[in-house]
Amino acid sequence: MDISLAKRRIGYLLFATVALVPFVFVPVRRFHDFFYAPKACALTIIAMLFLLILLQYRKAINSLIRFDSINRTLLIYFMLLVVSLFFALDRELAIHGSPRREDGFRMMMVYFLLFLAARTGTISRTKFNVGIEISATILSIYGVMQCYGLDPFPRDFIRARWRTAFSTFGNPNFFGSYLVLVIPIALDSFIRRRKDISGLVYSILIYALLCTRTRSAWIGAAVAIVAYFVAGRLSTRYCRQDIRRLICILVITFAVVLVFNALNNNAFVQRSKSIYEGALSVIRNEDPERAGSGRIFIWKRVILLIRDRPLTGYGVENLRVPFAERFNEEVMAVFGRILYFDKAHNEYLHIAVTTGIPSLIVYLSLVTKVLRVGFTRLRENDTYCPFVASVLGYLVQAFFNISVVSVAYMFWVFLGILCNYDDLHPGPT
Repeated sequence: MDISLAKRRIGYLLFATVALVPFVFVPVRRFHDFFYAPKACALTIIAMLFLLILLQYRKAINSLIRFDSINRTLLIYFMLLVVSLFFALDRELAIHGSPRREDGFRMMMVYFLLFLAARTGTISRTKFNVGIEISATILSIYGVMQCYGLDPFPRDFIRARWRTAFSTFGNPNFFGSYLVLVIPIALDSFIRRRKDISGLVYSILIYALLCTRTRSAWIGAAVAIVAYFVAGRLSTRYCRQDIRRLICILVITFAVVLVFNALNNNAFVQRSKSIYEGALSVIRNEDPERAGSGRIFIWKRVILLIRDRPLTGYGVENLRVPFAERFNEEVMAVFGRILYFDKAHNEYLHIAVTTGIPSLIVYLSLVTKVLRVGFTRLRENDTYCPFVASVLGYLVQAFFNISVVSVAYMFWVFLGILCNYDDLHPGPT
């Protein structure tokens, strides 16, 4: 039985996942969800195709899926999620996720399958990275057009008047999270692969990132870029000639920021200043509840909810009801109106409050093990450099953001790539 053929087929599925799925949305006014349900459907189909490949090669399953430390940790995480279902306030909601979110237990199983696929599949660096760059460039140009009021597709009532970039991801925050993941790919192509066109791609991605006006994504991208250069120094293929291109990247970044700021009424300076002012208000305890667009308010209450159910949580996607029942009066007092919070706006607190502290510990253990493998391989194979940077950037922005179906799958695929069983195939340069 040709195992290599199975791995190549899985590699094709992964390419479709990162290069084509971001384009999946249905801008039809009669459709209730333009962005999330279509992507969830596409990802489910890809996951099912992966399972069909495993079924076809079931006699060689031990060669495709290995029961190593990382997969054992993933299995424990899966079991803890299953346990949390029995304690969920609304089990159906926990399984399927809320409408316009589609991010329940069912989709988490899809993420896990994509993670396993990324560990198994044969991936060519050149094809994979070029596919990401091309799709990210098109999506970024579309996002920039939205920022300036040019959108060829109809919008739903929620986004009718938005003048920020959200592309096909449904929200500027989510588009920003996606850009955090893909920017290091373009950076690597320009600096280490000597692809001059990638300098233009990088500038477009950075401009689109600024057009999201999402501070968490800006911070995550800054961390990803710095992490890329630090990770690059760890590689045995580090070359001093890269410094020239590094300087070029710094000049490009500075120029793009200046242009964006000039064309958007000092938006970059104002948004950057708000980060500092928000942090200062928390430190000085001056109206800290509103800092970070109300995130401090949410985090404090979520921590109280975690204390009540520390082991099992309230169930996947089951935050809204307990938060409203306990804190609606405080929400009204602080914000002057009733707001419903179904996400903790911090992925780590959200995992703890919905599926329990043990679940969070196992998740962090899984990510740590994957990163350890990535850093170890980085010393001999610089192909991992952008993926290490992408994952680190995403983990930082996740401290201020939420996990959604339009982006989370990319993160899980990148995690799987870092601990691919057979090491990445560099491909032609």
